[in-house]
Amino acid sequence: MRRRALRPVPRPLATWALCAAALTAPCAAQVDASLDVSASLVKYDGYLAAGAASLTSAASWQTARTTLAGRGSLLMFETGRTSIQGLIAAGTFSPALGPLRLEAAGEAGASAYAGYARFAHALGRVRLHLMGRGVGAWAAPLAGTLSRGYGGEGARGFSAGGWARLGAGALEATWNRITVGDTAYTDLLARAHWRAGSLDATGTFGTRVASRLGGRGVYGDVTGTVRFTEWLALLVGGGTYPSDPVRGSIPGRYLTLGVRLLPRAAPRTVAVRQTGAGPREDPRGSAPWLPRARVAVERLDGLSVLVARVDGAGQVEVMGDFTDWRPVALVPSGEGRYRYAIALPPGMHRFNLRLDGGPWGVPLGAGYASDEFGGSVGVLIVP
Repeated sequence: MRRRALRPVPRPLATWALCAAALTAPCAAQVDASLDVSASLVKYDGYLAAGAASLTSAASWQTARTTLAGRGSLLMFETGRTSIQGLIAAGTFSPALGPLRLEAAGEAGASAYAGYARFAHALGRVRLHLMGRGVGAWAAPLAGTLSRGYGGEGARGFSAGGWARLGAGALEATWNRITVGDTAYTDLLARAHWRAGSLDATGTFGTRVASRLGGRGVYGDVTGTVRFTEWLALLVGGGTYPSDPVRGSIPGRYLTLGVRLLPRAAPRTVAVRQTGAGPREDPRGSAPWLPRARVAVERLDGLSVLVARVDGAGQVEVMGDFTDWRPVALVPSGEGRYRYAIALPPGMHRFNLRLDGGPWGVPLGAGYASDEFGGSVGVLIVP
C-alpha cells in the first residue's frame, strides 16, 4: 500500500538537512522553518481506517528572486509499519517585463512505505505570471519523470490559475491537466486563505473531471492553526483527497490534530533584538491591510527607491528582504511622502510596512503573497 502525506503538512516542504542548513545560512534572505508533531486517523480507499503518528520538518529560504523549500516526514502507523517521504522544490524569477514575470521552477521527491513500496519523481515547469494590484494570474507547462521502483515513466501537463487579495484573506483558483502514461485527468481547484489574529485557516475544494484511469469526483479539506506563542501553534485539519499518479499516492480521507513548533518563527525576532524597536510580533504573521498607506517605486537620481504616501502618520517603517528583515524608518519628504533612500535592486521584493509603531501590514499599491508556512507579505516589483 502506498500512502499519501497527511494534508495538514505544508507544501512545498523540507528535508532535515535543508532545515538545518536554512537555520544557519549567513546570507541576507528570508528563512522560515517548522516542526509538526501530530496524531491522525487515516482511511485510504479500499483499506480499513488506521491511526498514525507523524513527525514532519519543513523549511524555506527566499531572496528577492529565488526560493528553495523542502520537507522531510516520518509517518508511523499503529500496525508498526512506517513511511518516509521527502520533497525539495526550487524556483527563480526573471527581471520584470512590465506586469509580466517568468519563473523557472522544479521539484523532486521520493517516498518509501514499509521498506518495499518505493516511488520517486522529478518535475520542471516554466510559469508566466501576470501581476496587478492585489490580483494576479499565471500559466505553465510542466514535464518530468517518475519511477515506481521498476523503471521510469514520463509525465506532462499544463496548469493555469489566478489569485486575488480580499481584506484579511486571499482566493486562488487553478486548472491542471496531467498525463502519465495511459492515465490522464483534469483537476479544478479553489482555495481560500483567511487570517484573524492568531487564527490561520485554509479551505480547499476541488473536482476531478475528464479522467482516464485517474478517478473522478469531488474532494476538499480544511486546515487551521491557532498560535499560542511565537514558537508554538495548535494544528488541526481534515478532509478528503484524490489519487496523485505523479507522486504515487492513493485517494483517502483523514483527521489530524497536532502541534507546530516554529524554531525560527520569523526574522523579526532578530530585528527586534538588534534595534529594540517595537513589540515582539511577526511582521508577516497577521499582516493586516493598510488602507491609509500606498507605496510605489519611483526614480530618484537614476535609482529606484520606495516611496510611501501616508496621511496623518508620525513615523513610517519598512521591513523586507532588502533590509535583511530589520525595521528601517522612512525619511519624510513632505506632503505625506516618506522615502526609503537606499536604491532597490531590480526584481521581486517581499516587505511589510508599519505606521506609528502599529502592526506590520500590506499597503495599497503592493501585491500580496502567502507562503506555505502561514506567513503573508506585500510584494513589490522593481523593473
